[in-house]
Amino acid sequence: SSTVLTLALPGDASATGRVLAAARASGEPVWLTLRQLVRSPPQWREAGAGNAFIVENPSVVALAAEELGARCAPLVCTNGQPRAAAMVLLRSLAAADLRLRHHADFDWGGLTIGNLVHRRLPVEPWQFDRDAYLRAVAAHPHAGRLTGSPTSASWDPGLTDAMREAGRQIEEELVATQLLEGLA
Repeated sequence: SSTVLTLALPGDASATGRVLAAARASGEPVWLTLRQLVRSPPQWREAGAGNAFIVENPSVVALAAEELGARCAPLVCTNGQPRAAAMVLLRSLAAADLRLRHHADFDWGGLTIGNLVHRRLPVEPWQFDRDAYLRAVAAHPHAGRLTGSPTSASWDPGLTDAMREAGRQIEEELVATQLLEGLA
C-alpha cells in the first residue's frame, strides 16, 4: 500500500483524524496509508486557511519532530517522487484551502519532483528558488557535485541556470536549519 509521512497535521473525528490528533499531540510523525486516506478521510476543519509544508526527505521530518514536535506547522513528506497516498493527502489539503508550500533537494531529481508537484497541485515554492539555492551554495561550498541530466525548474527558470553555473548539489538536510525556522 502507498504511504505518506506526516507531522503535525490536525485531526478530526474520523478514524484517520484520530490517529493524526494523537500523533500531533505527542509531536510524533505518523505514516498514513492510502487505505486510511480513502476509507476515512480527515475533513481538515481545524486546518483553516493556513500553510501545509511539503518536503522530499524523511530526515527533515525526523529533525522537525525532534526540534519542534507539536509546535511544527503541518508537514508532509513525499519521500522522493510523490506516490498515490501523498497525492490524495495533498489534494485534500488543497481542497480545504491550505496553502501548499514545497521544497525538495537542489539537484536534477529534486527539480523533476518539483515540476511534477507544480504541474499537479496548487503549490508555491518554499525556499526552493534561485536565491535560496545561491545562499545554500555559499553556505556549503564543498557540497557534492551536481551530476546527471539537467532539468528546467518550471516555477523558476533562474534556478536551473544557477544550478548549472554553480554545479553543486544541495540536499534538504544541508538546509534543514533554515527549513525548521519556517516550520516553527
